[in-house]
Amino acid sequence: MQLIVDELVPLSQQGLQHVFHVPTSSFYEVGPEGLALLEEVKAAGHISSGQQLSALTGQSEEERNELLADLRRLRLVVPESEQGSAYGLRDPAPTTEGIRNFVMHVAHSCNLACTYCYADHGLYKGRATLMDQERARSYVDWLFDQGRQHKQLGITFFGGEPLLNMPVVREAARYARQKAQQLDKAISFSMTTNGTLVTEEAVDFFEEIDCQVTVSLDAIGKRNDRLRPFHSGKGSYDEVMERIQPLLARRSVAARVTVTRKNLDVVHTVDTLLKAGFTEVGCSPVDAKDPAFDLRGEDYEQLLDGFATLTDRFMRAALSGRLYGFSNIKNLLKAIHEGHNKEYPCGAGLQMVAGAPNGEMSLCHRFVGEKDFVLGRVQDGGLDKAKRLEVLNDIHLSQRSDCSSCWARYICSGGCHHVNFLFEGSPSATYKTHCDYLRAWYKLGLISYARMVSARPDIFDSPLQPNDSCQQ
Repeated sequence: MQLIVDELVPLSQQGLQHVFHVPTSSFYEVGPEGLALLEEVKAAGHISSGQQLSALTGQSEEERNELLADLRRLRLVVPESEQGSAYGLRDPAPTTEGIRNFVMHVAHSCNLACTYCYADHGLYKGRATLMDQERARSYVDWLFDQGRQHKQLGITFFGGEPLLNMPVVREAARYARQKAQQLDKAISFSMTTNGTLVTEEAVDFFEEIDCQVTVSLDAIGKRNDRLRPFHSGKGSYDEVMERIQPLLARRSVAARVTVTRKNLDVVHTVDTLLKAGFTEVGCSPVDAKDPAFDLRGEDYEQLLDGFATLTDRFMRAALSGRLYGFSNIKNLLKAIHEGHNKEYPCGAGLQMVAGAPNGEMSLCHRFVGEKDFVLGRVQDGGLDKAKRLEVLNDIHLSQRSDCSSCWARYICSGGCHHVNFLFEGSPSATYKTHCDYLRAWYKLGLISYARMVSARPDIFDSPLQPNDSCQQ
C-alpha cells in the first residue's frame, strides 16, 4: 500500500512541533519524530506500508510502526487513493434554516462624509431615507415568523447613521422585546454608530435593552478627521470622543477601524483606543475601489507587521491572564481552537440578511443597493427561496475553482463576498491580492495558536469573551 502525507501546514518555526490538517481544520502537536517522519514521506512523495524510515533509525521497529499508526489514525498519513477523499466538499444544498440575525438599515442618511465610504455616505445608491415604524415592525414580524426554530434571534441597527432615526430604533426594540416575551425567545441587539449623536439618554436606552455598541473610528486625532469629517469639512474625532465618554463609562464598547493607505499605523490606533476605554478594537482593510485609499501589496505588508505586533501583545496578556482587546486575533484564535471548517465565509444569506427602508432584503449590509443581490421584499412575504438558493449556490466554496488548492480554503471559504464583487465583479470570484493577505494573516494565527497552547495547554479552556462581528 502506498502512503502519502495528507494536506498539511507544518508549523516548525520557533521550536514548534505542530501541524494543521487542512481538510478537517484540525490542529496537532506531533513532536520531533512525527515532524521528521512527515517531512521524509513528503520529500519521497510516498512510502510503502512497513517501509524502513531513515528519519526514525533511532527507534525500534515497534516504535516506528506505532508512530506511523498514530499518524494514520489522525489521517496525517493516508493511502494515496484516499487523500482528502473523506473530506470532499458537499454540493450546496437548499437551506431550510431560518434567518437568525437581521441587519436593520433604519437610516439611509449620515451626518458624516467619510472619504472612502462604500455606501455613498449612507445613501446606498439612492436618496436619503429614514425607515418608518411600520416597516420596522414588519421586519420584526418577519424575523420572528421565519426564525421559529431558533431560540435566540438578533437585530443590528445600522445605517448610514442609525442614531439619526432613534424613534424607530426604540420602537423596533420595544416591539421585538414584546414578541420575544410572547414567543418565549431571546432577542439581542447591537448597533454600529459613528458616535457623533450619542447622548446620556441614548446610553440609558442601550443599558435598558442591553445593546452591544460598536463605534467606528479609524485613527487618532487629525488623521481620523481627514478620513471621517462632517459634511462641512470639520473633523469629528474630538466630538466623538467627548460624546462617547458616558458610553465608555457604563458599557463595554468595541471600536471598528477601517484601514486605508492613509492610516496604516494600526498599533498606535488600537493601543490608544484601548487606553481610552474601549473594550476591544477590530481592524478591517478598506472596501473601496479607490487608489487613494485601497491597499496595495506593500500596504498589506505594513498592515500585517502591525497585526503581528498587536498579536504579540494579545498573547503576552492572555498568558498572564489578561485580555488585550485586539479582536481580530481573538476571533481567529477562537475559530482555530473550535476547528471551524466552513463552506461559506460568513452567515450572509444563510443566517443573516439586511433590510433597507424600502423593504428590500439583501445578502448582507454591504450589498444593500445592489439590485442583483436583493433576495426578497418584506412586503412581498420576505425572502424569495429560489433567489436565495441561486445566490447561495453561486457563492458556495465548491464553485470557487481558485480556492481548490489553497490550504486556507476551509478557514477563509473564499473571503468577503463584497470584496470579491467590488474588485472582481462577482462574489464567487477571488481577489488574489486579498487572498495573499488572508493567507499570511491565517498563518500568523496558526503560529500564534501553537505558541500559546505550547506555553499553556489550558489557555483556551476559558472563553476569550468573543465578539463575533463581521470584520469587513
